[in-house]
Amino acid sequence: MHWPIRTYIFSILAACSISILHAQDRLQGRALQKAIEQRSLVFHAQNALPLRGGMIQLNDHGYVLKLMPDSLYAYLPYFGRAYSAPLNPTEGGIHLKTGRYRYQLSHNKSSWHLALFPSENTTVYRLDLNISSEGYASLQVTPEQRESIGYSGYVSGP
Repeated sequence: MHWPIRTYIFSILAACSISILHAQDRLQGRALQKAIEQRSLVFHAQNALPLRGGMIQLNDHGYVLKLMPDSLYAYLPYFGRAYSAPLNPTEGGIHLKTGRYRYQLSHNKSSWHLALFPSENTTVYRLDLNISSEGYASLQVTPEQRESIGYSGYVSGP
């Protein structure tokens, strides 16, 4: 009888501690604005939102998009329809590492939108990163040979 209650309490405490850790990492306010203007930030994906099916919880497996002034790096899982299969089965996710990219930045009262276009040979055509003033973010990835996929998470410093 006491075992389910202990398990329930432990799971609530674990979820709260994870939320507190992420809240400490998350950029907000002036620090967030500076990171966006300098193109120096990391998006941490917590959920995947494929076009087909429901939301998929990613847990904390290090799925990130790193944006630096001189490079763009993505390590994200992919769930969805591919129009052509990769030759190497280990290349199933969205793996991107490029030294050149174009970007467009727009800002309104409470959020920023970054449109990123990798310039080098890559299978990703476009990445759209929307960031709220609280540091929460959503990422929409448009690959060339696959369906689009979205992610939700938060933004931290590099």
